[in-house]
Amino acid sequence: MGFFDFGTIFFLIAAVVIFFQLRNVLGRRTGSERPPFDPYSAARTGDKDAAQKSENVVSLPRKRPPGEPAPDAYAAIDAFAKPDTDLNKGLRTIKDND
Repeated sequence: MGFFDFGTIFFLIAAVVIFFQLRNVLGRRTGSERPPFDPYSAARTGDKDAAQKSENVVSLPRKRPPGEPAPDAYAAIDAFAKPDTDLNKGLRTIKDND
């Protein structure tokens, strides 16, 4: 009775139940599944999509040379702190370094 003891039978039944539960949850292949994603075939057919993507390109403004502040860069600082105060000078220094 060494092979058919209680522990062996219990774990055998548990393994069979788990197997059938996984089979019910995961299902079987029926042939109506979507084909797997192939990233390389999408790159080959991307020629016609390239024209559509080029229409969505937005050109951004060019970067200013360093040290040259933007026009009206200090307008928000002047509205917050009175001009020629220590706070205004400190905020302008922070804005220049930023």
